[in-house]
Amino acid sequence: MNNNIVDLDDQMLADFRDEADDIISSIDVHLQNARSKPDPEHLTSIQREVFNLRYKGKSVAAPLINLTSHRLSDYVTNCKELNEGAITDIQAFIDKIRTILEGDLSGGGTDTAEFVRELPSKRTPDIDPNWLKQANVEALLVIPQRSMAVIVERELAACGYRSSVTQTSFEAIELAVRTRPDFIIVAKTIDELGGVDIANALQSMPKTRNIPTAVLTSDAPNHPSLRDLPCRTAIIRKGNSFGEDLAEALARFNIT
Repeated sequence: MNNNIVDLDDQMLADFRDEADDIISSIDVHLQNARSKPDPEHLTSIQREVFNLRYKGKSVAAPLINLTSHRLSDYVTNCKELNEGAITDIQAFIDKIRTILEGDLSGGGTDTAEFVRELPSKRTPDIDPNWLKQANVEALLVIPQRSMAVIVERELAACGYRSSVTQTSFEAIELAVRTRPDFIIVAKTIDELGGVDIANALQSMPKTRNIPTAVLTSDAPNHPSLRDLPCRTAIIRKGNSFGEDLAEALARFNIT
């Protein structure tokens, strides 16, 4: 029975390698076409292929592929046009994925936190990507509303901080463990688990308990829904208090 299970796992990994190789080859073609003949459809096609890669990667034990495809998905979702900078960045992601596919998909011995920090930063309008690299500060945003996530990302980018986004609580916990961000901002309302649940989960685990965490909410700090927050968790209010609360949280956590 055990041998059958191992054989099945090996076959699934082999199938995934083939499928992933086809996907990144397709993305390569779209990048080449974008260089020679700009067309918004190339970006749409790349986004579709990247989301397909993320979906297929969830069925196998390939943590480095999943981390890279998450970052790439985050990048292309935020991308507005395939200019030369974006093409270069996406190509870097694709080259990294191809290297992983040619090696050990389990990622054994790789420092995943350092690995993801070497990937290209998302491009924010009017902000130099080199500015984000200099600070070398990584934030994880767990915010299901894309419009709100964009607001927070822009504020952090203006400070020189990189960020990645997830919309789900369970992926947030996995990313926190694997990428060890410098701080985490979670929305109070997410899905089956909320920001209070995630803050408690992170602060109860040795691998994540020292990661500064803040909850993003429309409620006042003394609202009953926040009473179970760990005492070290900061509160960032939406609206007029957002900028001040964010600055206060960063100062409190000594994020510089």
